Amino acid sequence: MRLLPLFIFWCLWFLNFSTRTIFSPLLPLIEDSLSISHGEAGGLYVSLSIGYALTLILTGRFASAWGYKRMVVIGFICIGLVLFGLQWAESYIAFHLLFFLLGVSSGTYLPSILPIITQTYEHRHWGKAIGLHDSAASFSIFSIPILVPLGLLYFPWKNLLFILGIVPLLFLIPFWKVSVEPKQERVHQKSLYVDLFRKKTVWIMGLLWIFSAASGLGIYSILPLYLIKERGMDFGFANTLLGISRAAGVIVPVTIGFMTDRFGFQVILKWSIFVTGLSTIGLALSSTLPLILITLILQALFSLAFFPVAFIAISKLTSISERSMAIGFIIAIGMIFGTGGGPFTLGLVADHLSFKMGILGLGVLTALSALMVRLLGDK
Repeated sequence: MRLLPLFIFWCLWFLNFSTRTIFSPLLPLIEDSLSISHGEAGGLYVSLSIGYALTLILTGRFASAWGYKRMVVIGFICIGLVLFGLQWAESYIAFHLLFFLLGVSSGTYLPSILPIITQTYEHRHWGKAIGLHDSAASFSIFSIPILVPLGLLYFPWKNLLFILGIVPLLFLIPFWKVSVEPKQERVHQKSLYVDLFRKKTVWIMGLLWIFSAASGLGIYSILPLYLIKERGMDFGFANTLLGISRAAGVIVPVTIGFMTDRFGFQVILKWSIFVTGLSTIGLALSSTLPLILITLILQALFSLAFFPVAFIAISKLTSISERSMAIGFIIAIGMIFGTGGGPFTLGLVADHLSFKMGILGLGVLTALSALMVRLLGDK
């Protein structure tokens, strides 16, 4: 396996993913500065997720014709412009608009990079390559809550967003040089969306993505609010606790990639979803600081296991001509109803009951969703 292209892909995925994870530790500051409720704060993720989902669908359909490499570059340039624009945002409506545009900009990456990765590496190495690449998301989830409080010692929080928009631009030229444009296949009628919608596996993977995304990035997005507003923790301590609990998760995608190559995606997929649900239930029921820390660590580990094996499953269940479309559509469903709808729903439940009740209900539903894995085929 060639490591230089994978390293650059890893850096770009880390920076792309960080455009979403950075708002979790910043959300209490955004909520206070705009004087909004928990539900309204969580609602910002809905705008981001809708924009992300729309771009996933469009990129998945047209990336082959427009050029996969070109879509990656355009996406990062637009990310920089949006984060630059956030420097002057003062109203709740302006934040919704910019969150939507940020979702639009960041959504070009995954449907474009996965065909590049699967074209670059042999089929037998897909699990390892995709797992290593996806570890960038885990590292972002771990590192951003720790880096943000440190950065706030030197910069206003909006300046941190501006820096995050500039850094990816430094990687675009190296990316263009080392990446390979996937060969275009003649798109048959079966590759159109109308036929993609008829595939049972696409809808099953979409539903699994919803619950896993809500239990993963959805809960992650509201955890600082939960720990600070409901548990009464200090801002810096809560974000440090959140980051530390995600530390071991960095190795999960790599481990899952090797395990999937060895045991097949069905087995790993089923158990990753089931234990994610159980650990989410445990997080809701934890009452003391040691138990909260333990369940945070377990929930972080298990919730991260789904995504690399899901990418592998989608790649193995689709041809190269429809792979980008399937990835775009499935992640779009998960983004709207999981990553976006999850924090919004948890925020609404917290406004009327508590975060605890919302997290408990989500854990139960996620554990039960593991039963759907048996309906998938295997390759």
